[in-house]
Amino acid sequence: MSYIKEELNEAIGIKWTKRIIIFVSIIFLYLIFSFAFSIWPFSVVKGLATKVINSENIIYNYQWFYDQYNIILAQKANIDIIDNDSIELSGMKMVLNNTIAEYNSKSKQINRNLWKASDLPYQIKLEDLK
Repeated sequence: MSYIKEELNEAIGIKWTKRIIIFVSIIFLYLIFSFAFSIWPFSVVKGLATKVINSENIIYNYQWFYDQYNIILAQKANIDIIDNDSIELSGMKMVLNNTIAEYNSKSKQINRNLWKASDLPYQIKLEDLK
């Protein structure tokens, strides 16, 4: 500390060195105090962590990915059994693509994909609408 203090004294003078050291000390004490008592900015982090890492959220996201994946498989199976010249085919493919897009979107969200099972695909390819 004395080396830094000497360099500051030479560069900006004793008066400003004392002010800078006092200012840095106050900031340091504030950060320690706010961490200990969950005052801003640490209260924001604590609130975010509580929202993301709670049992209800973990179970919901885990189940959602399985449910959504099975819905996609069911929609693909329905498309496979329908006639290619059917009027409903393009609508069914659009619904499937919306479902896949939602799955892919949530799969990229870090707060959701933390709880996705490893046996599920990360992304699913969209269907051709031809």
